[in-house]
Amino acid sequence: MTVVDIHSGTAQERVQALMALIDVDTVDENIFEGRRKQGGVGRIFGGEVIAQALAAACKTVAPDRAVHSLHAYFLRGGDETRSSRYKVDADFDGRSFSNRRVVATQNDKVILNLTASFHRPEDGRSHQAEMPDVPGPDGLAGLPELLRQHRDGSGKQPRMASFIGRPWPFDMRPVGPMAMMPSEPREPEAAFWFRAAAPVEAPQWMHRAMLAFLSDMGLLSSATLPHGRFDMEGASLDHSIWFHADVNVDQWMLYQLQSPWSGGARGLGLGRVFDRNGRLIASMAQEGLMRDRGLARPER
Repeated sequence: MTVVDIHSGTAQERVQALMALIDVDTVDENIFEGRRKQGGVGRIFGGEVIAQALAAACKTVAPDRAVHSLHAYFLRGGDETRSSRYKVDADFDGRSFSNRRVVATQNDKVILNLTASFHRPEDGRSHQAEMPDVPGPDGLAGLPELLRQHRDGSGKQPRMASFIGRPWPFDMRPVGPMAMMPSEPREPEAAFWFRAAAPVEAPQWMHRAMLAFLSDMGLLSSATLPHGRFDMEGASLDHSIWFHADVNVDQWMLYQLQSPWSGGARGLGLGRVFDRNGRLIASMAQEGLMRDRGLARPER
């Protein structure tokens, strides 16, 4: 079982490690195995499983068709100390579209179901939402500096710092307060600029899979913002992405996060990704468990 470390080394080494993590190995016809990330501390990051499942699907589709949407359900928390296996069913190959169904398992138990649709490029009428008017990435503080600012009087950092405070294969620069850090109640909106920490020379499917990996960062957190600090048990339940244009992850993009609703121990987050020229690159949606441990706790 191959193990990779995306949190150490130079920026280029971290980016190469992320691509190695995403690029699943062929085991048999339409069966693939993912590498695992070094330093496992518990449950697999959801973006990792989505990106590997998408990579498996991409390897079974003609190269002239790019993924335009995916829809995934998280059924069980994956074990970070184990690799995952992906079985792909080729449900449909038409003149313009292909559809793939992927089942991710560990120890013969299903941890994720994903369906992806692929489309051969064609022309059509277009419109898009406008990019929000926010400061550009130049001059904004990155995550390490912002985390230092969040230390309390004892020098300790909030619990989420152990997750987002490590070196990542992405340079992420929040616009205003970070969605993933607890704060006083505020509007359920946040945004951050991001790009790969080093150049990415890879096919378009890898760029899209890397965006899928990052898309799980902060999406559910937007639903917690109106509620301030509370002892939350959180987990992704489902995740959807629509790709509107080619992705270039080594160029700056803005991830806009919003939450229209939360209730019943669940929260809904919506995301939009724009390039620096204002073109809408992708849209995301995620519902997740947002259970307050201070209230009665039924079984999931």
